[in-house]
Amino acid sequence: MTNNLKQLETFTIWNDEIETRLDPLFYRPIFKKLVASINDTKHKALSLDDIVEFSIAGDWGEDPDTFEPVPDYRLCYVLRNTNFDNKYNLNFGDVAQRYIKNSKIEKLALQKGDILIEKSGGSPVQPVGRVAFIEELPFDKPVVFSNFLQKIRIADNSFLPEYIFTFLQAIYHLGYTEFLQNQTTGIKNLRLDDFFKIKVAKLPLAEQKKIANFSFDARRKARKKEDEAKQALTSLDSFVPDNLGINTPAKEQKGHYEIWSDEIVGRIDPFFYLPYFRELQEVIQSKNNMSLGEIVEFSNETWDQSSNFTESFPYIEISEIELETGDIREIAQVPVADAPSRARIVVRHNDIIVSTTRPNRGAIAKISEKQGGSIASTGFIVLRDIKTDKVSRDFLFVMLRSLLSLKQMEQRTTGGNYPAITAEDLRQIRIVVPAREKQEKIVSDVQASYSKMRTLHAEATKVLEEAQKQVEQIILS
Repeated sequence: MTNNLKQLETFTIWNDEIETRLDPLFYRPIFKKLVASINDTKHKALSLDDIVEFSIAGDWGEDPDTFEPVPDYRLCYVLRNTNFDNKYNLNFGDVAQRYIKNSKIEKLALQKGDILIEKSGGSPVQPVGRVAFIEELPFDKPVVFSNFLQKIRIADNSFLPEYIFTFLQAIYHLGYTEFLQNQTTGIKNLRLDDFFKIKVAKLPLAEQKKIANFSFDARRKARKKEDEAKQALTSLDSFVPDNLGINTPAKEQKGHYEIWSDEIVGRIDPFFYLPYFRELQEVIQSKNNMSLGEIVEFSNETWDQSSNFTESFPYIEISEIELETGDIREIAQVPVADAPSRARIVVRHNDIIVSTTRPNRGAIAKISEKQGGSIASTGFIVLRDIKTDKVSRDFLFVMLRSLLSLKQMEQRTTGGNYPAITAEDLRQIRIVVPAREKQEKIVSDVQASYSKMRTLHAEATKVLEEAQKQVEQIILS
């Protein structure tokens, strides 16, 4: 994204230049220049509003855990902001299922060629307005989308949906939507009225196809490298248990099961007592193991949102954790005056931070020396001082990110829409503790896999960035 957008500007405007908005951001010279560059075309240009067949907001539906199914509702897959990656793809690894009213499904159901727009979300380092293109939907139920997203379908036969998506992707990358957003309670909202005024050059269909094919080919090449990285991650799912001599239980199946009353330990939800989790505990307990609370101290250090920083502070959000490697992609510099209420947790060099919301996703990172002193979201639990010489910090990091731990975290989560784990429940998960030599070998091999993943991610990013530059040059020329 253009770095110039972050630079402060002093400017004046005439009162007859004021439109329907009073915020200075909309009138910044750099934005006006960007708009002029995009609109400066010898071709006819139409507003996005004139091109789309219809635009419709999504629906989050009803929670299957608490909603009693009735005939006029149907269970559907619901795409959310979290299914968007930052390479303009959709990640189908964690798609929610919700009950949606039958009368809404026909309008909400996604089909090939639809474009999804993120209308609410963003972060301190990420503007709202990301887009995703619907290609294939590998699901056995209707796929709809949440209320934080907007669907558009292209009506005008003189515009290809792939070209419109490529255009919207490019202007987002150029920073256009930063000027079309407002913010309430920490969530950024896209001003859809302004968004649909965006002008799109009406190029000949052959030229549109050429631009779209170039962009989509680059995305496919990048996705192939990302898939290789995922395969390396999948191999780690079995690598750690295999090296610890653990045969993990077969994937849980739907069915009936029973437990004795004396097995109930404070939780009465059936999920907690699934046979899979019981079998997992048995194989872990068969090895030398310790609880997480016995291994490491949980930090309670917090920031008062006034001391230590004068103008801005480094802020770590859950969304910035790379799930495959545990790397922190970006740490935002947030003005102290704009500190989100959740920016409270102080992290230090070598801390391990664990996301409490959907912890089984693996948003777990280790803080580097450079990152020490940053402020993290209250959505993290911080693990600080190792209490025993039986476990190395690097091995603990690897084990927390392994399925052996992530499945235990999943078992102990509560809450329907945003399942989370408490610090007390996290303390209870069991960590297998082999000899230090074995720990070092496992850490070395896992770090080698992480290094391979980072290389593949970097190669994928390079492919996309090079293609992105060329597409942007076409749009701005």
